[in-house]
This record gives sequence, C-alpha cells and structure tokens, in this order.
Amino acid sequence: MGHLTLVRHAQASFFGASYDQLSALGETQATALGDHWARHGKQFQQAFVGPRKRHRQTYDLVSAAYQRLGAVFPQASELPGLDEHHGGTVIKHALGRTDAHTDSLGGQLGEVEKEQAILEFYRHYDRVMREWAQGVIEVPGVETWASFRARTLETLNQLCNDMDGGGIVAFTSGGFIASAAGWLLGTDEDRVIDLSIVLKNTAQCEVSWSKRRRSLVSFNLLPHLPTGVGVTSV
Repeated sequence: MGHLTLVRHAQASFFGASYDQLSALGETQATALGDHWARHGKQFQQAFVGPRKRHRQTYDLVSAAYQRLGAVFPQASELPGLDEHHGGTVIKHALGRTDAHTDSLGGQLGEVEKEQAILEFYRHYDRVMREWAQGVIEVPGVETWASFRARTLETLNQLCNDMDGGGIVAFTSGGFIASAAGWLLGTDEDRVIDLSIVLKNTAQCEVSWSKRRRSLVSFNLLPHLPTGVGVTSV
C-alpha cells in the first residue's frame, strides 16, 4: 500500500510586491508543520516540490524543523506537474489588469488600497474561475483549465504509479490538491473549485493507493496549527 501526503504551501504574500514569497505568518505555519511531524515521528521515503518559490520555501522550513529536532527529512526533487493553475492571471486579465502575466497581485500598495484590491479580487474570483473552467474565458498563452486538470491527473498518476511507494510527500498549491481530490472523488468542475476555496495553507491531504484502488483518505487537515497560529487560505 502506498501513501501520498499532499501539502498546500504556507501563506504567500497576497497583494505584496511578489505573491510567490512566504509571508512571516507563512514561515510560522511551515515551521509548525515540520515541528509537529518530527515530534510525532512522521517519516517519508521521498519528497517532491512544485516549481514555485512558495513550494520550495515551505519544504525548506519543514526540513529545517526536522534537522533542528535531530530527525531526517528526505531531499526534495522538483516535479513541474505540481505547479498551480494560472487562475490569478486569468482573473487579472478579466479585470483588465495590464500586469496580468506577473506574479504580483498588489505591488507597492498602501494598506487602504491593498484592502480595496483584496475585496475587488475576491468579489470576482468565484465567477471568473467558474467561467474559466467552463471555457467561457480564455487567455492567450495561458494553460487552459482543461489542460490544468489533465496535468494534475498525469502528475497524480506519476506519484501513485511510477514512484517506489511507501511514504511520499509533495508540496504544491491549493488548486492542484483540489483538482487531485476531484479526480479521486469523481466530482465535477464546480466542486473542484469549491474544494480549492476552502483549502487552508499547510493543510495536509492524504491519498492511499494499491494496484486495485486509489482513495482520498483525508482532506484539509491542520493538526499542527494550535490556538494562536493563524489559519489562512492564500
């Protein structure tokens, strides 16, 4: 029986100069995950990270926590298929943003402007994502929703079939995990988007597999975030 743990990255710098950078709270979340796993004797045979900085930074902090407690965490291999979808680009394009293809959502905004930008972004998020998934919205040069979904299935197959089995951990993004869960549960596109909205930073989602069956065992677990450590979704 193989076991795969998918981990969403810790909180990124939403509406900062670059989204693809952990926030101070995100660093605390990732360290808490590593501390929790190491103290409970959690072991993995293989580790994988997506191509984004926030994926690698989350892994690095988890690994550092293991080292600090005298435990061993496996070296990570980068797996491009673990990348997030390009929903942020699609939403900015739909809102007429000229910086649609950059990873910066807010740039050097003041606090008042940042709050207004966050409200504006989420006001359109649900509608734009569903229209993109339906093929109503297309952005030239951007991976389509259908291609993203196909990529997540291919990567899930790779993790569950081509690897050596045992305990595998993969650090990725919420969209990828929601899509993988959607394949495992047989849900439609709207349900995949619903899953992506509720998934928290550093949440664990567990998959077990054998030659006959592949199952989603858990979703959105946060046992490592005690009272006082913020639970976030960006």
